[in-house]
Amino acid sequence: MKSKILTLLNSLRAKALTSSGEKKIVDGFNIKVKEAGGIEKIVDKLKVMYAYFRDKDTSSMKKGLVGAALLYFLLPTDVVMDFIPVVGYIDDVTAAMFVWNMLSKELDDYREKADRQMIDIKN
Repeated sequence: MKSKILTLLNSLRAKALTSSGEKKIVDGFNIKVKEAGGIEKIVDKLKVMYAYFRDKDTSSMKKGLVGAALLYFLLPTDVVMDFIPVVGYIDDVTAAMFVWNMLSKELDDYREKADRQMIDIKN
């Protein structure tokens, strides 16, 4: 499953940097977060990733990585179909955590900066 997730993430990376990919993320993120429900700790990280993706100061390389994880999260038909209760989000969580771990220092710093500046990254 891990190799399938990584392959899909890699293919989504370039799409995340297109205007249609960015539009899909911006238009679908909050809706999908509400649908995901009971994975609060991961949803909090996804919200940080979403704000980081939307930040104009984020480099395109890092924006592509984070955008790929967000697009993966938005896809209803990925490695494990999201309509399967609870189990459907296992691969989404795996993909998000893979990217989070790659950029953990920067994303943690971004979260702290947002907290200090009282920037709302929750919406």
